[in-house]
Amino acid sequence: MRIPTVGFEFGVLLQAMGVLGLLGVPARAAIPACLKTVELSCLNLAANCIDTVNSGAVNNLWGIKSCVAAATCYGVGDLITSVECQTGFTVTNAAQSSLDYTTIYAGIVGSCAFASGGCSITQQNYVDFYYGELTAVSSSNFPSSTAVVIALWNAIVAWAATGSTVPYLNFNDWLHFSSFPSTTTTTAPPIASYTEIYWNPNPAPPSGAVSETFVQSSTTVIIAIPTTTTTVVIGGASITLAPGGTPINGPLPSDPNIIPPTSVASVTFTAPPSFTTIVPVPAASNSPPKNITGPPGDKNSNGDDWWLLLFPGIIAGLLPLDIGIIGGIKPTPGLPPGWTGPWTDPDPTTTISASASGSPSGSSCPRPTSVYALSDDSENADWEDNGDDPDRRRNTLVARASPRFITLPICGISKQNGNVVTNPSAVSLGAGTYYSIGLKAAGGVNTVLNSIAVGGRPVGNGPATVNQEHVFELGYIKQFFEALNGNGIPCTWILDNVYNRAGWDGATPWALSLLLDIDQVVNMVWVDKPLNQAKSNVVNQDKQTAADPPQRSNMNNIADVTPGGTSVNLIQDVEYFARNFAALGGYFGATAATFRATALRVQNRLAQITPDTPAVNLPVQFNNWLRGLAATYPAGCTSRANNVFNYYANKMTTEANLGNNGVVPQCFPLYHTGNFIPPAPTLPLCNIPGTQGKIHFGQDPGGNPELSFSTFRILGSGRTDFYALGLGADFAGEHFIAEDLTTLYSACSGVWAIGVSSTAVPASTDAFLAMDCAGQTGNQVTTPITFVVNDQVLDCVTINSELQGTAGITIYIICAGSNAAATTCGNGILQTDPQGHFLTGTLQFVPT
Repeated sequence: MRIPTVGFEFGVLLQAMGVLGLLGVPARAAIPACLKTVELSCLNLAANCIDTVNSGAVNNLWGIKSCVAAATCYGVGDLITSVECQTGFTVTNAAQSSLDYTTIYAGIVGSCAFASGGCSITQQNYVDFYYGELTAVSSSNFPSSTAVVIALWNAIVAWAATGSTVPYLNFNDWLHFSSFPSTTTTTAPPIASYTEIYWNPNPAPPSGAVSETFVQSSTTVIIAIPTTTTTVVIGGASITLAPGGTPINGPLPSDPNIIPPTSVASVTFTAPPSFTTIVPVPAASNSPPKNITGPPGDKNSNGDDWWLLLFPGIIAGLLPLDIGIIGGIKPTPGLPPGWTGPWTDPDPTTTISASASGSPSGSSCPRPTSVYALSDDSENADWEDNGDDPDRRRNTLVARASPRFITLPICGISKQNGNVVTNPSAVSLGAGTYYSIGLKAAGGVNTVLNSIAVGGRPVGNGPATVNQEHVFELGYIKQFFEALNGNGIPCTWILDNVYNRAGWDGATPWALSLLLDIDQVVNMVWVDKPLNQAKSNVVNQDKQTAADPPQRSNMNNIADVTPGGTSVNLIQDVEYFARNFAALGGYFGATAATFRATALRVQNRLAQITPDTPAVNLPVQFNNWLRGLAATYPAGCTSRANNVFNYYANKMTTEANLGNNGVVPQCFPLYHTGNFIPPAPTLPLCNIPGTQGKIHFGQDPGGNPELSFSTFRILGSGRTDFYALGLGADFAGEHFIAEDLTTLYSACSGVWAIGVSSTAVPASTDAFLAMDCAGQTGNQVTTPITFVVNDQVLDCVTINSELQGTAGITIYIICAGSNAAATTCGNGILQTDPQGHFLTGTLQFVPT
């Protein structure tokens, strides 16, 4: 039987021809040298964790069950060190995403995770999770006794110091800040993590931090974040802290310093307008300190023009007022909330000279204010009366506590008619995840979205600037049934079978059940107001045109572009909004799991309904509708963000021409940076990732087609120009790679052998897929293909080999910068395989 294939037989051919090793993906399987010696069941978990991690998920370890289980026995710090060794990437504890609540934490504690207030992990929960994960990874090794596992749990309990159980936030903190196991176990609260905003001599802890650490010489003081005015005394120096932890009695004394993130290898110092210096952190406590110098002529309060960086990132000497550390938090100028005693502004507003060519002489740039004040677009003031508008909860205490509701005005369900579907309970978010690009007062052009776990509503950019936000919106229920009605399903059918019909309990209407499936804490996150405003425009499908972009009415109010003009705060708000809009795609991606889990609850609820007449398959139609809706979001985010920036830039230019000699000062960095939206992807529009098919290698001398026995999958590669191709579920698994044949055959200089294997191969690299759709779309397009190595699109030839000892027929793919080079190399290889021959025709991908 002739069985053309690619895979194992391909490796056999390479060995028979003298090629060393099997082709494979470097560092995909766990490298033994990267693993430490531990008890075998723990080693199985750590190896599975590393097998599962790919280069794109190094900061999402706590979204992988085996990694969470491995951390509890292998040690958080040691596991991250092993991941670094495996991937070659720099990985930090603090950079890890929060523990997956829906899939992992809820899987540990059970259904009570979704009850009001949630629930904590018990010892039995942890033991069940540990053994369950060993079974899930098909481990052949288990602990010698449950006492071994209980000892691991006891170490976590001791660290968390929350009694005999561990709540989600504390376990999440343990995953981010512990280094267990170690020679000692600490019960001190974790050191605060920091977002990427400037630090000054009076830093404030980030929202979500549970403690502050102060250091002076050999003395360390750790306190919980204070809720009342608190004085810390260390080494004879007194530091008064406002509620929330911001120092308030002038700049800190020169010795105490708040420690930067403990895992960093270097600290970046900045000063306006463009000074930057990066200083390596000394490697050990006995390493000599590193000198730090600021901009020329800059002096700290001690009169020195330099200071010292000590291990592990502690600063000796007081920084000049205009020097910042990336990785800290700058306190908001102004009286701390609730403070009634004496207060010294820790960071008075300063100005920097404008450096733009043509800027008015002597102009200066005011620091951005802290409070964000842009009003919502009128279209989103209340999303068509569905009770889901954040501003209603944002502006009044009464409305914030009011139950939410859904409407369907097209069928008479409306506030006006007084028959909205209302949740009998008010659901409010407390502890949760907070998404932010950083404080407005930091300025700049950053659009990187970060997430942190918080214990309650964050402060954000001032009062009423952080919203509790549904990831999966209540308004989708209204939109879905409006779409059904538009496709011919009458209101009487929708009302009789969903809105007015009781469910299986005989009392709760299906529409209320759908509302309750969505209006849950697990479906809520905290977001900054401008991010919420941006999302509203996308999910509500409004503000779509370049002539009427989001926030158009506010941008129209810009009238003075001078640094001291009346519009300066408005301009800074607009730039902050535009940067949040650019981060919206990241938000959709980061919350996809929550969106999917909530949508699944809704879909399952619709699957419970048995209508009077089979007019529509509700769960099927809902899934189709939701896919179509979500498909509009990427382009909707990008186009609206572009439209906002272009409208803003045009408005600024127009106003400058009217009153500032055509010059927009450098005070507004986003205007001068240019558009921040990346180029559109150039990926093929046919056979998108997930498409399965076979490879047609060409025809043999008899004209017979050679088709692969294996079925391959088009894979997302992490690039926006080429896909990949492989046998695994995604790019982290088996996929095509290229091995350099230069040193193996004299005729093969600069030529690559392309194949699939799970074993690492020397001198190999990823091979991406180039595919010519010829203007066609869809996932059933037979397309010519070739491979891309080191960003070079290659020409490929194929060899049919029937070497003695191989099973069936093996196909050998040879690729080079030109067809002539690939053919020359192929002829050289065929000298060792007299039964082999070239195939004719082109390589093709044939969907199945």
